[in-house]
This record gives sequence, structure tokens and C-alpha cells, in this order.
Amino acid sequence: MNAAAEPIGGVAVASWADRNRDWLVASMDGLRLRLEGGSAGDLPEAEGFTPALAQCARVFGLTTFEAEVLLLVVGTELDNGVRAAVARMNGGASARANFGLALARLSAPHWGALSPVSALRFWHLVEPEAGPAVALADLRVDERILHFVAGVAATDPVLDGVTFSARGAAVDPADRALVERIARLVAEPGGTMVVLHGGGQDLAARRDMALAVASRGVLWVEAAALPTEPVALARIARHLDREALLTGALVVLAMPADEVMPAAIDLVARMRVGMLWLGPDDPRLAGMPMARRALRFGVPKPDASRTLAALLARWGQQMDGDGAALARAAGQFHLGPAALDGIVEEVCTAPPAQRSRMIWQAARIAARGGLEQVAERVESNASFADLVLPAGQSAILRDIARHVRQREKVYRDWGFGARQGQGLVALFAGESGTGKTLAAEVIANEVGLDLFRVDLATVVSKYIGETEKNLKRLFDGAEASGAVLLFDEADALFGKRSDVKDSHDRYANIEIAYLLQRVETYRGLAVLTTNMKGALDAAFMRRIRFVVNFPFPDAAAREEIWRRQFPAQAPLGSVDFAALSRLNLPGGHIRSIAINAAFKAADANEAISQTQLMTAAREEFAKLGRSVTGAAGREAF
Repeated sequence: MNAAAEPIGGVAVASWADRNRDWLVASMDGLRLRLEGGSAGDLPEAEGFTPALAQCARVFGLTTFEAEVLLLVVGTELDNGVRAAVARMNGGASARANFGLALARLSAPHWGALSPVSALRFWHLVEPEAGPAVALADLRVDERILHFVAGVAATDPVLDGVTFSARGAAVDPADRALVERIARLVAEPGGTMVVLHGGGQDLAARRDMALAVASRGVLWVEAAALPTEPVALARIARHLDREALLTGALVVLAMPADEVMPAAIDLVARMRVGMLWLGPDDPRLAGMPMARRALRFGVPKPDASRTLAALLARWGQQMDGDGAALARAAGQFHLGPAALDGIVEEVCTAPPAQRSRMIWQAARIAARGGLEQVAERVESNASFADLVLPAGQSAILRDIARHVRQREKVYRDWGFGARQGQGLVALFAGESGTGKTLAAEVIANEVGLDLFRVDLATVVSKYIGETEKNLKRLFDGAEASGAVLLFDEADALFGKRSDVKDSHDRYANIEIAYLLQRVETYRGLAVLTTNMKGALDAAFMRRIRFVVNFPFPDAAAREEIWRRQFPAQAPLGSVDFAALSRLNLPGGHIRSIAINAAFKAADANEAISQTQLMTAAREEFAKLGRSVTGAAGREAF
């Protein structure tokens, strides 16, 4: 429905809203004359457009009498003349219409319009107020219907907090046939429901498919927001059906984290229109009391080739000259059409020299999906220059970065992926503070990927099956980006399987087996850190491609670590790094001392001095429950 006038052949044509308003005013004028005893007549003709009232009559199957009842009740809200005529007919008692008045004055009256199952009342278009006599009760029009008939943009208050509207999205060329088929099915009479499952990380691929199917807009319903009280749920179902019929929008019911909510099953059983179900299939869908055909389609999982094809199909000309950058981003970040459109919209107007970096960064952000809900993203600007390690360990870390960076070329382009598993697992073993986490930050920063630290407290659950569910959510969320996953203190999660003595042992072993399988198939890098290497399960050790042992730093390494703690802009006084190196501490504690001393110096408005560093060192040793010792275990100073 156009809101502005459009010139045709040099002549301005009134907008739909203007024509609808004029038609409604003429209709209410005729209605007022009829109420005042004038001749009865049909509603005025509408040439070249469909009035909103006629649209209501068509989609809800209103009879002529029911359509005029709706006009009458709308008239009492919008037109002073209609309101005055109704008040005179009611002897001045009320300016509200009722069914008795309508039966006396309107065309083709019938008692069926008063029934709760009539179209007017079934769809909550018009409702009589509570009272002993239905025929004499004041009639009120639903607020959403009032605005719709008047041609005013509005939403349905009943659906607030449960659903939101969205626009349709572009169709991925590779999915065009599937999208067109699903669109035909949900538009068929009878309320066909299409179950979309699969598609990879979170709901991203299924969401993009749903938005592509819904060319006329989407009524997106989050199943987690649905009420569980049956009466409230029934009302929401009726209003969802009504809104879909009014606007032509497609109802999309999305499950949270692939968990079927009982309220979602109840909602589907009560609805009539065609819809999409985003989430796992459920046997209860086949046993609903209302006859509804349910068809199931698997959504293709985004991969490098599909991502690149979607990019080039819609943005090839605008991004001419950036094919290599697009291909590199598509190989790493597997995204759907909606995310890709946003990325290229963001960068296509940027200077050509900046596009390559911007494409990668924008794709990296878009691919995070829901991963930040299940893991902590670690920001880092660390580089290999920040690591103080023996040459052998540094070389292995550079090899790990090389494997991550060239993964797509070796596995996909050169075909090695068909011959062996593609999982990349690295074990960093060593005492606390020896640089294991820093090394993971360095690798992630080197290859331009996000680093996510997995909090075992949010993953491991005492309830049977919950740990596997949490792990699935974690790895599914990481798949789109191939992010670097860091499992700190991994022996707590990847420990040895035990002999089965009771059901708890059996399920604990199942958790470890599931984790081994997911780590082996994960296309990104999984880094495990531990200070108890021997506690890891032997089956998992066989799946580790790189093992890096982080030694406790010797005096020379500690001196170098001390020197690297102070940025160039930090005011550094007289500091004896050789003396500091005699403190028997790893890099993590050295950094804590340096930062603590910097705050002491800043508060005193002084340069960082040896005295402040030693004071901070004594505090650090006290925190550890130790005296200030050197390498030989003696008092260092």
C-alpha cells in the first residue's frame, strides 16, 4: 500500500492512504444517512484500489451484514455524525452501537453474527461488552483493527513482547529453488507448516532461509517468550493468525538453542495459517489435534564455496578488484546472505586500499553469532615479539599459526581434507604463569581470528546430558568463524575416563567421548592448557597435533621478560633488571608486579623505581604465601 502520490502520465494519482480515507468517509456518510432513516444502499464502489475494510471482509470471510457492523462500530469511534445518529437511536443513553441496532438498520441482517464463532467475534474484530443481553451490549472494535481500517500503521498490543516484525531478505542463488518451493507450500490453503532444521551455527542459516522465503515480511516469534497459561496462549495464537491474514506476513516460530519449548507445540496446535518452524523436529508435531501438514527441509550449512558464491552474485560489480579478499574471508567465515549483505554494504564505499582489511574484520565480527553467550572473548594485541620462550617452542607456535592460516588451501583446494580429520588441537603444558594463555592470544592475533576462553563452570554440569548440550552449543557457535577456542585447566574437562562403577561414571565417560569427537571435527584451532599433562585422557592425547611444553623461565629469560613489561611511554627510573631476574617467578607474576608498581608510581607522581618494584614483589610473594626468594630458594634481597 503506497503512502505517497504517484504521477501517472503527468497526472498526480492520490496515494492508497488518501483514497482509503476518502472511501471510508463516504461510507460513514452513507451509514449515517441510513441510521437517520434514509434509503439503504450498498457500500460505495472502490475503483482501482482495495479499501482496508474490504480487505478485512475478504480475508476473514465477512458477510455483507458483518462488514457493515464493522463499519458501524468503526464509525462510532471516528465519525461524530455516526456517533450522534447512534445516540439518537439509543434515546441518548449511549453513543455506542449494539447488535440490536445493527439488526434493525443494516443490510441482510442475520443472528449468526452474534455468535462467538462468527467471523466478527472469532477473529476478535468486534466484541460486545459484558452484560446480560448480548444483542443490547455496547460493541467495541479491536484497536489493531480500528487502525487497520483507518489506514494507519500500527501493531497488535496482544503480540507485544512475543513477536517482532522483520523484512524479507535476498535469496542465496544456490537456494533459490528451495526457497521458492517452501514459499509455495506455506502459502497453500490449509496452513502447511515447514520445519527447517540443520544449517550450522545457532539459527543463522535457518534465519536467512526464513527471511528469504518471507518476501512480504516476517512475524518472528521467539518460543522462549511465549506464555505457558493456556488462555493467554490461545489468544496469542488467534492474533498471530489474524495479523498474518491482514498483512500477508509469514509467521516464523524460532526455538532457543534447538530446544523445543512445550508452549511452542501448543501454539502450533492452535494456529491455522501456514508457518515456518525453526528448530529440531519433534514427534509431537505429527500428533497435533488439528489437521496440519508438516513438511521437513534441511537447510544447507554455510561453507566457503556457498559464501563466496553469494558474495559474488550480489556484490560482484561493487566489489570489483577485491575478489581475493572476498575469497579469503569466505574461506574462513561461513556466513549466510543477510550477514554478507551487511558486510559489503559497510565496506563497498570505503577507499580501495582499506577494503581488504575491512572485509576481514567485518566478517570476523558477523561470524561471532551467539558464541559470546557461551564463552568469553579475549581481546589481545600480543605478538610473537611479546613471547619469551626457547627457540624450539617458538617454532612450534609459528607452525600452529601457519596451519590455521593455510587450512583452507591445504584441506579444500589441495584435497587433503578428504583423507584425514581436519581438527587442529594444541596442548600447552606448563606451570601457571609461564605464558600458555599469552601464547594462545599471540596465535589468534597473528591469524586475525577471535580468541574465546571457555569457562568450564558454564560448560560442565552435574545434570545428565547438560554438559553435552552445552558443548554442542559452544562448537556450533564457533563453526562459522573457526575461532580459536581456549580451554584453560583442560584436565578438568579432558581427564582420563574411569572404570564404570555406577551410572555417574558411565555418563562422565560419555561426556568425554562426545568432547573428543567434537574437538576432532572442529575446523578451527582448539588450545588446551594444563599444568597436569599426565591427567589427560590417552585417547585425547592421540588426537593432539601439537604439544608445547612451557618451561619455567631461567634467569636470562626472566630478565628479558622484565624488560618487556614496560611500554615505551611509561616513565622508568633506575631499575636493576639483573637483580629483578633473581626473583624466582614466571612471567604471569612478573607482569602483576610490574603493573602494581606502576600504580604505586602513578599515585606518588614518580617514575617507576626499583624500590616500588621490590615492594610490589614482596606483596606478590605474600599473596603466594612465600618469602621473597631467588632461584636457589634463598632470600633474594
